[in-house]
Amino acid sequence: MKKMKILWFTNTPSNASAHFGGKDIGGGWISSLETLVVERKICELSICFFYYGKSYKRICIGDVVYYGIPINKSKILKRIKSRHVAELDDETWVVSITEIINDAKPDLIHVFGTENSFGKFLKSHSDKVLFHLQGLVSPYSDVYFPPGINKSVIRRNSSLIDIILGRTFNDHFNSFKKIANREIDTIKYWKYFSGRTSWDRNYIELLNKDACYFHVDELLRKEFYSHLWTPPYGLSKNKTIVIGTTISPMLYKGLDLIYKVLALLKSHDIIWKIFGFTEDDVINKTVKDILKLKNIDHRMQFYGQVKPSELIKELQTCHFFVHPSYIDNSPNSVCEAMLLGMPVLSSSVGGVKTLIKNDYSGFLFNPYDKYDLAGLLVHLINNYEIAKQSGIRARQIALERHSPDTILNDLLKAYNHIMQNELK
Repeated sequence: MKKMKILWFTNTPSNASAHFGGKDIGGGWISSLETLVVERKICELSICFFYYGKSYKRICIGDVVYYGIPINKSKILKRIKSRHVAELDDETWVVSITEIINDAKPDLIHVFGTENSFGKFLKSHSDKVLFHLQGLVSPYSDVYFPPGINKSVIRRNSSLIDIILGRTFNDHFNSFKKIANREIDTIKYWKYFSGRTSWDRNYIELLNKDACYFHVDELLRKEFYSHLWTPPYGLSKNKTIVIGTTISPMLYKGLDLIYKVLALLKSHDIIWKIFGFTEDDVINKTVKDILKLKNIDHRMQFYGQVKPSELIKELQTCHFFVHPSYIDNSPNSVCEAMLLGMPVLSSSVGGVKTLIKNDYSGFLFNPYDKYDLAGLLVHLINNYEIAKQSGIRARQIALERHSPDTILNDLLKAYNHIMQNELK
């Protein structure tokens, strides 16, 4: 039987990252899925993406063809102007999408994310297009600024140089809103979507009554399947409590909540490890300035972006994993912590309630609520056996949810349904 030809449009070079200037910090879930698809030889795969480079590149590695579209890097004054008017980088293509499709000759197109420009430029090219839902920018933009923080506050706490260069969080928010409007158009226009939470399913059905939705979970990084978290040591008020958090440097990811919770837990000896950005990142400086935190809090330790093996090593030293975000669909950081078997505490937002059954496979707290999170931590410190048991259940659930065989079967069902349905 002839193999399907599938063309992916992604936000990452996936397994070809090293050939397109990417950092070697370990692939994400898309590269894990690519590896599985190639190993199982289920299709002929091509992958198209934007990258920060000077020229269009088409390269072949093994059985996969990669198309790298350079993001337009104009002169500095034009880039500054673009930031101030929220001009989106991925709206300018140096190669036509028609040229890429004619070269790949796909039977089906799979787009990862509704937030990029691919949905706009794919119109009129094919009806056999599947969009995999990642974050949902429109709902995210509604909670972009945490409580007590708005554009005026950001402006007062931004440096003059960042204001001039258009690099403040206000500038990013303006671009974010443009992306949100484009995403809504994509969701309303296209028919086929895959997701993994009741939240993303409900959002699609709200905006598009004709949408066809497939449940397809995400494959995690392979290192997390083969490692098992074990409690560092017993807990008491007199012992150091270590907490781990993996978040990106965005205002809505809840860094401010961590600082607020630490202020409530001064009587406890706590180390809070942050993975994803460094202490010098503008997000940390901005949040500390807004909260008027002048001194370095030695209870906060920043690790930046680390390889999976390093992250697992550090998480092994943690008693809890906490996800403080004010919005999220299915954060892979939470899924990876569950897969390790850690006690996971998360804000009850977005699709997280699909991932965690409260007081069973993890613990949910009210978003924005420093008292609820601080109190929950104290309760679990005092009743640590409950926390450990939740981690055991979380790992079993995560192993089933992120099973490579199940994910691949669900993906193929979606592909086959679209192929058969669009032939009618």
